[in-house]
Amino acid sequence: MTLGRFSAAIATLCVLVPSLQAESTIGFRQLCSTTPVAVQRGKKTTINVRSNYTLDGSYRVFFDRPGITMKFLETKPIPAPHQGRGTPGTPFRFEADVPANQPLGIYEFRVATKTAVSSVSHLLVTSYPVVNESKDDNGSIETAQEVSFPVAICGMCGNAEDVDFYQFTGKAGQNITINIYAQRVTKAVHSMQSGGSGASVMYLMDSILTLRGSNGQVIAENDNFVGGDSFLSYKLPEDGRYFLEVRDTRFIGNPKYVYCVEISDQPFAHAVFPMAIQRGQTTQATVVGHNLGGIETTTLKSVADEPLGWKRLPVKTPRGHTNPVQVLVSAHPQVVATGNHSMDRAIPLTLPVGANARLSKPDQVHYYSFEAKKGQYYLFEVESDRRDLPLDSVIDMFDSSGKKVADGDDGYYTKDAKLQFKAPSDGKFFVSVRDLHNRGGERFIYNLRAEPATPEFELHGKYYYAQLAPGTRMIWFVNLSRQNGFTGPVELKVEGLPEGVTATPVTIPSGLTRSAVILSASANAKIDARLVRLYGKATYADADGKTRDLIRYAHVTCELQVSGGSQARRPINTQLVGVTNPLDIVEFEATPSQITLRPGEKVEIKVRVKRSKEFTGPIQLGMPFLYGNSIIADQLPPGVTMSSDSKARLAGNVVEGTIILEAATGDRAPKPLKQFPIAVMGRISMSFSISTNYASNPIHLTIPDVAAETGDR
Repeated sequence: MTLGRFSAAIATLCVLVPSLQAESTIGFRQLCSTTPVAVQRGKKTTINVRSNYTLDGSYRVFFDRPGITMKFLETKPIPAPHQGRGTPGTPFRFEADVPANQPLGIYEFRVATKTAVSSVSHLLVTSYPVVNESKDDNGSIETAQEVSFPVAICGMCGNAEDVDFYQFTGKAGQNITINIYAQRVTKAVHSMQSGGSGASVMYLMDSILTLRGSNGQVIAENDNFVGGDSFLSYKLPEDGRYFLEVRDTRFIGNPKYVYCVEISDQPFAHAVFPMAIQRGQTTQATVVGHNLGGIETTTLKSVADEPLGWKRLPVKTPRGHTNPVQVLVSAHPQVVATGNHSMDRAIPLTLPVGANARLSKPDQVHYYSFEAKKGQYYLFEVESDRRDLPLDSVIDMFDSSGKKVADGDDGYYTKDAKLQFKAPSDGKFFVSVRDLHNRGGERFIYNLRAEPATPEFELHGKYYYAQLAPGTRMIWFVNLSRQNGFTGPVELKVEGLPEGVTATPVTIPSGLTRSAVILSASANAKIDARLVRLYGKATYADADGKTRDLIRYAHVTCELQVSGGSQARRPINTQLVGVTNPLDIVEFEATPSQITLRPGEKVEIKVRVKRSKEFTGPIQLGMPFLYGNSIIADQLPPGVTMSSDSKARLAGNVVEGTIILEAATGDRAPKPLKQFPIAVMGRISMSFSISTNYASNPIHLTIPDVAAETGDR
């Protein structure tokens, strides 16, 4: 065994340690993997969804886009106790039914049971026949599994040093593409580990594809094409047998390391250039891809009433249609930038506009110029990484003398750069776009959105699931980011809630950037689950004094496990609320329901819970959302904290606790606030990284305007 393989084996062993388990009777439905992870459209396919808790009682599966349906096939209960961190979970059979016209791509899904809702898993829809990895050993060229293409092979690198071999027959001159989905179909799975350092880290699968000839020699190889997923394109030199080797680059493995490899001689496209078109216009675009039958360009056409935003379109070639590529339909005029590799050759932009360009060589930098007005906000944002392209963009801003005045790097969970800029003076400014690592090439394509910016805000939800029994409540945490001079209040709403579930009205006032959303289920609410969306409503006055409405939907993240027990988060598309059977806590009340807190004072909140008959484990009361000792989010306004004198841990049969809130004085004193809803949170840990979230009745917090009371203004 090599040193690298030995380290990988040790890494695998190190993460398979028991998690901390509580006495909770209710488990969060933590989905661990889906096998096979791909289904062919137009087919019904039986798949196994693995979970660290039972999926018995599953009655609905939710996808982030319409079309696919999934039916629970188990007819008898399957015991599935929590198996600890690092384990693959218990398999449960489902039938996926995919319409023949279903758009290709990766879908996010979640499961609702009568007792809980689940975390996120993924399902890939492919146009190719799906073949599962053989149960027989395929770990060598001699035992390679035989397949014929086009094909989508679903497999698993299930343990340390697991290497999978597949063999196929090809003909001289055939252009084949080999595309693996591994990280892309596991990256938001809660039970995967991400980040950190050291040998004990279990990462997402980092695939490498190796194509070998008939005598076993390496003829092509690729690592890291789309993120950590690999891609090969190769023209077969002769008739004969070829072997594909699939493995993790570090020779580590895990039963959650599922993958799908598509092998095809059909046309394949990575992108088109330009990748954006103005609505109602027609333009010619270069196709970047393989085996395109001699075509180099395609026509992008948009109708006048076409919805704005990104869409996926196949490219027609003499050899058939390619896989879908991503195209932006924009309200802005679009330009194609070439030759702007220095500041003195900067392309002038008339805003708003989209600039399409390609960093075709290493060390290239693209420059643009625009005329700014003092005090005006401007937005510059790159789209590339989010479109499965390799550019790690950076935006730099320079004044007319060439002095750098601002820069922008990664946006929200992406390597796409974003820069919001307030012009300090009238005059010409320069914007540059470059790759952080000074790379370039055919696929380093981007679209730069450039426009005057109006008041704006973003909502970031620190939650992604909710389960509550009739007569109970739970809490979400929301952070507000005000942008481009916006200072106004934002009203929070939740659309699509199950019947009988309501959200306590809350408005984040000016000067505050965080709050809670308290969900309540009525006593007669029926068992049900729905995909919901949290959004904020606000108004602002434009430059002409007209009132404009702002409605923005929240970005939501899920948690991932990280080496050392910390937490990372990743954006997801689905927000799921489920009304369930009774949980561990059946009643949760706090008194008083109205509190007034002045700077320098304390206030006491009495809490009483009613446990289910089966549950005697500890309940941790609190106001912020904690992961270990780290505050992930907080509902309390700045200057208000929960005192360490609080009686916050309810162990055994204890059902009463006390929360003490205290307000700072001086410069740290909280700002005035009227009837702001908060709630006591009750957390029950089920593992090292998972807890169930409960909430008390809303408590309306008022912080008096002390200066106004004393006449000190």
